[in-house]
Amino acid sequence: MVHKGFSYEFSPREAAYLLFGKKICPVCGGRLEKRKDFEMRPGAELNSKADPIFVPDAEIRKYRYFFCCRKCSREFPLKELAERKR
Repeated sequence: MVHKGFSYEFSPREAAYLLFGKKICPVCGGRLEKRKDFEMRPGAELNSKADPIFVPDAEIRKYRYFFCCRKCSREFPLKELAERKR
């Protein structure tokens, strides 16, 4: 099915980590590599009641970011890294 839009959702902490945070593995101290993944969602699920921006029956790509460690091969979602204490 062809997608008809895309969506990114970041909390302020997630956006700050994505732009300015040090990409270091919390387990082994190795370098983290950014990866982007997506899932297809119907537009009706992503629309808010106050401000619908997607056509309800359209397929929307909802993107997510993950970070993978080169040393220990562990994967961390952006949300987990952003919520860690510094």
